[in-house]
Amino acid sequence: MSNPLPFRQVHLDFHTSELIPHVGRDFDKKKLGNVNSITLFAKCHHGWSYYPTKVGAPHPQLERPDLLGDQIAACREIGVATPVYITVQWDERTAREHPEWRVMKADGGPGQEQLSAMWHPLCLSNKGVVDQIVGHAEEVIDTYHPEGFFFDIVLAWECVCPNCVAHMKKAGRNPGLKADRLANHRDLILEYYRRVSSAVRAKDPQCRIYHNSHVAKGERERWQWFSHLELESLPTGGWGWDHFPLGARYAATLGMDYLGMSGKFHTTWGEFGGYKTEACLEYECAAMVAQGARCSIGDQLHPLGKMDEPTYQRLGKAYRRVEALEPYSLGATNVSDLAILAVESVLHRSSDGDAGAARVLLEAHQMFDIVDAEASFEKYKLLILPDEIVLEPKLAAKINAYVAAGGSLILSGTSGMNPAADSFVVDVGAKTTGQESPWNPDYIAALPALKATAPGARLVDSPFVVYERARMVKAAGGEVLAAVHEPYFNRTWDAFCSHQHAPAREERSTAYDAIVRKGRVIYFSHPIFTAYKKIGQPLLRDLVLAALELLLPQTRLTVTMPTSGRVTLQRQAAQKRTLVHLAYAQPALRGGGVAFTGGTPLPLEIVEDTVPLFDVACSLQMTTQPKGVRLALAGTKLPFTWDGSRAVFTVPRIDISETVVIEE
Repeated sequence: MSNPLPFRQVHLDFHTSELIPHVGRDFDKKKLGNVNSITLFAKCHHGWSYYPTKVGAPHPQLERPDLLGDQIAACREIGVATPVYITVQWDERTAREHPEWRVMKADGGPGQEQLSAMWHPLCLSNKGVVDQIVGHAEEVIDTYHPEGFFFDIVLAWECVCPNCVAHMKKAGRNPGLKADRLANHRDLILEYYRRVSSAVRAKDPQCRIYHNSHVAKGERERWQWFSHLELESLPTGGWGWDHFPLGARYAATLGMDYLGMSGKFHTTWGEFGGYKTEACLEYECAAMVAQGARCSIGDQLHPLGKMDEPTYQRLGKAYRRVEALEPYSLGATNVSDLAILAVESVLHRSSDGDAGAARVLLEAHQMFDIVDAEASFEKYKLLILPDEIVLEPKLAAKINAYVAAGGSLILSGTSGMNPAADSFVVDVGAKTTGQESPWNPDYIAALPALKATAPGARLVDSPFVVYERARMVKAAGGEVLAAVHEPYFNRTWDAFCSHQHAPAREERSTAYDAIVRKGRVIYFSHPIFTAYKKIGQPLLRDLVLAALELLLPQTRLTVTMPTSGRVTLQRQAAQKRTLVHLAYAQPALRGGGVAFTGGTPLPLEIVEDTVPLFDVACSLQMTTQPKGVRLALAGTKLPFTWDGSRAVFTVPRIDISETVVIEE
């Protein structure tokens, strides 16, 4: 595409109530924050437009009849790109005028309370909804010729409005079943994508298009209607700092440009007068670039149209770092020996197992991708199937062929079993009864073969507790690497001990085993990755790393960073150079949490005090001796040694981030 995705973007929210006067009065053009793209609003969640529209309705308090046009002209005068925002399913004006177009959720939820201070979503089964979006898009292209569109809020609401019920019945689906409601909405979303993207491309084939929703793993047919991906992730809004890498490591495998979308807010979207720390913005943007992403930071324009200068003063420093790293990002691709097969791509729902597996590898500074079932597994030395990946015959055959060709596997929970979870369809050296353990919690004791590995040396000698139920699995032809110790009893009103669970029995269980190995396959009977995501017990992570050490003793890249450090290995083939991105900050929990759109309050993880790292040793396996090693940001050459297979060098100082450039 001849319309490249900018690196330093601002997403300028402008959801403005009709009750606020003088809208847009104080707009003034300025170049702030070292940005090169600003997403501007044609139509907001309140349903009002900010240009002279014939399709919708201009904001009744708009003092500049063509605020959008004035903003676009000002940006183009200073060389800033101007993609345009159009809301889709959150449109309060249309929801009031056409209540028959509203989503009717099967189970209620946000937007269903008629007097709530919330948006009331529109259902895509109503032709008028999509007609309106197409009309706005065509109107904006004809008038302003924007570089791109951001269509917001395209979600699966499990609607049971009369149209949706009729569609489901016609397709032989049952509106009473959640799976059928989701399948129906997926069909509606795909048809919406087709209509809107086709209309935009008919007008301007080079126009960028993004429809904002969750970037689903394993539904690749969606992406034909997108020009790029935008990974929305606000770590300080309750999403956490490991949320973005989970999406980015998947997006990197799809061959599309992608950006990280966060916000300048202390909490989350829609916060007037909230500011992230400068350090937080700088670290977040550096982490995005290190994951191969461009950057988009959300701001919120005051209803009067006045840009908030402190926001761009803070963002400016972060974007200067991004600008310096841009030459080392263009055309860069991840170098990964490991992959996580996403539970979401198989079961079509989110999973703590995916998040836990990614967290284990991030903290261990492993180079990995996240893949779906359509990916080519052969490029990876090891594949992780976290906790819940039951296998239909086609995927089972693909996994078995991968192992037969020399690939290694780590599986856990029901992964590697048939959909009924009553037998293995991958040879893990064990048999299952098809049942969960009756004990919750129980205990794991690592045996000598596992404890002898490098990470295994951190494992304790005593059995340690696991708070997720294991599967009843016994070794059959495989080697037991860790045993189960059962508690004396489960905690009930008439049988309890101390403040939590009963202690472990002295003897190991004869009913089931904890970890079994057969050749290049290691199986955990507990959903170990879900347990780590929920509890964060480092011993659980170290069990996985000990197993990984047994299967892949030679790691391509090693670094001496704390577990909160983040490392990415990339290569720019055209420039013949390898890149090691190193980022470090220590997020701190502050406050009691924030709830977005009526959800559960989640803790705020902010970055404020950044502490530099000194003398970070790196060892990189390479096929040829490097011609030179240097630091991209500090601009200095680094001495290195070469032993015939590995380049060894030390980064003297890391302030938030540094990129090592290895010339091949």
